[in-house]
Amino acid sequence: MLVQYSVLFGIIIFVKKNAMLQGFENFIQTQQLFTPQNRLLLALSGGADSVCLFHLLFKSGYSFSAAHCNFGLRGAESDGDEAFVTALCNKHQVPLYNIQFDTLAVQLQQKKGIQETARTLRYNWFRELMKEHNFDFLLTAHHRGDHLETILINLLRSSGIKGLHGIPVNENNIIRPLLFTGRDEIRQYLKAAQLTFREDSSNEGDDYLRNALRHKVTEPLKMIQSDAEQRFFESSQKVRDYEDIANELLQKQWKELSRESSEGTTVDLLKLAEIQHQTAFLYYNLQGYGFTFSQIEDMLKSSQTGKRVISESHILLRERDRLLIMPINDNVIQNAITISGPVSNLLFNGQSLDIKFENNPSAIDYKLEGVLYLNANQLDFPLTLRHWQEGDKIKPLGMQGYKKISDILTDKKVDNSRRKQCPVLVNQSGEVVALLPYTIHEDYKLHPETTKILSIHLKFI
Repeated sequence: MLVQYSVLFGIIIFVKKNAMLQGFENFIQTQQLFTPQNRLLLALSGGADSVCLFHLLFKSGYSFSAAHCNFGLRGAESDGDEAFVTALCNKHQVPLYNIQFDTLAVQLQQKKGIQETARTLRYNWFRELMKEHNFDFLLTAHHRGDHLETILINLLRSSGIKGLHGIPVNENNIIRPLLFTGRDEIRQYLKAAQLTFREDSSNEGDDYLRNALRHKVTEPLKMIQSDAEQRFFESSQKVRDYEDIANELLQKQWKELSRESSEGTTVDLLKLAEIQHQTAFLYYNLQGYGFTFSQIEDMLKSSQTGKRVISESHILLRERDRLLIMPINDNVIQNAITISGPVSNLLFNGQSLDIKFENNPSAIDYKLEGVLYLNANQLDFPLTLRHWQEGDKIKPLGMQGYKKISDILTDKKVDNSRRKQCPVLVNQSGEVVALLPYTIHEDYKLHPETTKILSIHLKFI
C-alpha cells in the first residue's frame, strides 16, 4: 500500500511540474513573446515568483542573463537574497549582474516613497544594462495575482479605463511570461519540484497597499471564487479589445473636429458641443499633451475667452469658437514680468492677476479665495513676477524659519501638473515675498500701523 501511495504521489508531482512547463511554453508561443534567438534579461529577486521564472526559462532551454538589486532595506536579509541569487546563477551557469543601492539616502534626497524610489532605481538600472549589453527584452515575474492587485489599486486611484488593463503582458520591451498562472500555482510548482527560494519578510505586513489588498481582499476573494485571478485577467483582455474598437471610433471623430496648423492643434468648439461626454472625449485625445482630467474639466466649464491651462509641454487656450493646443517654447512661455505698480488682468502663462493698492486695512476681506495681502510700506518697487525655481525659499506667514517652495507645495498637495505654474513675487534683492496664491513672507505681513497694502488676486490657476 505504501508503494502504491508513493507511485501516486510521484505521478502528481510529475503532472504538476509538466503542466506548469507546458503552460509556460504555450503562453510564450501564443502571445509571441520571444524566441530562443532573443537576448533575455531576467529580473531576479530570489523570491518565489522570479525563481519559478528562472527555472522555467532554464528547463525550456532559453539562454538568458539575470540581474539582481540589493536595496539594503532589510539588512542581513537583503544580503542573504543576494547570496542566494549568486549561488543559483553559479549553479546553472547563468550570467548575473549585481548592484547595491543606498535606497534610503536616495529617498531622502528625492523625497519620494520608499517603494517608488526603489522601483525607479531598479528600472533605471535595468534600462542601462539592456542598452549596454544589447538585451532585447527584460523579463519580470509578475503573475495573475499581481495583475488582480494592480487592477484593484488602479480602481482605488480612479485611474480610468486604462486602470482595468492591469499589468500588460508586453510593454516597451518588458515582458511578463508568468501572466498565464497565479500565486498559488507557482508555490505548488516550486514545492513539487523541490525548488528553494527566499521569503521577503516585508510581504507579511500590511504597511503597503498591495500587501493589505492581498491579505484582506484578494485571498478572501479566492475563498469565494477560486479562479478569481483567471477571471480578472480574462476580463482585462476583453476591456483591451473593447478599447481598441473605441479608439478607432474616437480617432475618426477627432479628425472631424480638429485640424493642424502653424499655430498648433485647433478644436472646433461648436462640433465638440455635439459630442456626449465631452470631458472624457477631450481628455482621451489630449492626455498625450500632458493635460489632466481636472484641467480639461475646468477648461470646458469656463466660457471665458483667453482662459489657459498649461502642462509640462503644451498650453491649452480657449478662444471664441475654438480651443488651441500650442507647444511650449520661449515665444509662448513668459519667464518673468516686472511689476512697477497696480495692474488689472495681467496675463502670466495661463493665469490672470489683479494687483492694486488698498489704503483701508479695516476693509480687507481675508476670506477671498486666491487673494494675498502684503505690507506695501516695506516693499521696494519694481517687483518681479516669475515661476518658482528649485532652491527658492520663503519664510511662510506665521513661521519664524525659512521653508523651500517645493516643500510648501508638497505639503499643500498641489497637483504635479500645476506645481510648475505657481508664480512667486520677488523683491529687488531677490527675496521671495509671496508664493501665489498660497502664502506671503512673514516679514511682509500686515500690521495695525500699515497704511498701504498691496492686494494680489490670482485667477484661473
